Amino acid sequence: MTAQETRKNVNPRERSKYEENFPAIVLLLLIAILPLIGVSATRGRVSAISLEIAKANNTLRIEEEKLGQLNYQLKEIQSLQRIEKEALALGLVRNNKTEVVVLAPTVIAPANEAIQTDAGPVEIQGAVTANLFSRLLDFLYGLLGG
Repeated sequence: MTAQETRKNVNPRERSKYEENFPAIVLLLLIAILPLIGVSATRGRVSAISLEIAKANNTLRIEEEKLGQLNYQLKEIQSLQRIEKEALALGLVRNNKTEVVVLAPTVIAPANEAIQTDAGPVEIQGAVTANLFSRLLDFLYGLLGG
């Protein structure tokens, strides 16, 4: 007996229905599962991008608030400069030697306590406000022709 005859005589094992359709079943499962994997990956990427957008919007809001504060400060400074420019145009003179006099009530200490006085410069609270008020009074006085 030759090899060819042996092959013909051997009864090949019969395949079941599932074994015959196995490649088709695998292909159908791949066709069904791959889009689901793609959709879940896309959703994850969209979530990550949404989080980045939310962070960027928060940063933008904070920066817009800072910009608003800086614009307010700029307008305040420009307003003071405009007032000074108008005052100089009207003939007022810039006073660089403004003295601020603060009248404070006298404090009476008990006789048994010694009054301590410190020599040196004194910081006056509200000196900037007093300086601006003095400048405004000088401006108004200049308007009156004085």
